Amino acid sequence: MNWLTKTIDKIVVKQAEVSSLLMVILVVMVCYEVVRRYFFNAPTIWGLEFTTFIFGVHFVMGYGYTEHFDGHVRVDIFSSNFPKKLQDILYIILTIGVTLPLVALLCIWAWDNAITSTKILEALSSAWAPPIWPVKLLMALGFTFLFLQVLSNLIKRITTIGQKEAVH
Repeated sequence: MNWLTKTIDKIVVKQAEVSSLLMVILVVMVCYEVVRRYFFNAPTIWGLEFTTFIFGVHFVMGYGYTEHFDGHVRVDIFSSNFPKKLQDILYIILTIGVTLPLVALLCIWAWDNAITSTKILEALSSAWAPPIWPVKLLMALGFTFLFLQVLSNLIKRITTIGQKEAVH
């Protein structure tokens, strides 16, 4: 199982590194839009939607990466004082009972929405009318990476439960 978790971790981290480059595009587009709007009084009809798409995709593609580095917000006021083994047991129970099913449902719904959108080549009903289906596909992929990372973290926690903490 170690090879599986390492493979998932590498894929999730690499895709996040690549999708982080979307921020460069976002910054350039926002600057372009600001210059057009405030210096030339000629804003684009597509600027706001395009930057929203880029940010949305960037955000969703970061879910798995954040999970990999244990960066999601959690309330552990009580559990942080528990012994490591009990923390592991709680993590496993809650991940199997709550997190994994929730993320699986999000993944299924996102893929269902993306596939439906792709079949009809869905576009937004705005003045620009951009295709929205590619964005929905990327967002479904982002939820898939989150699901895989939750699964990887669960496997790692199960395999390490009961092991003694390293003494520093």
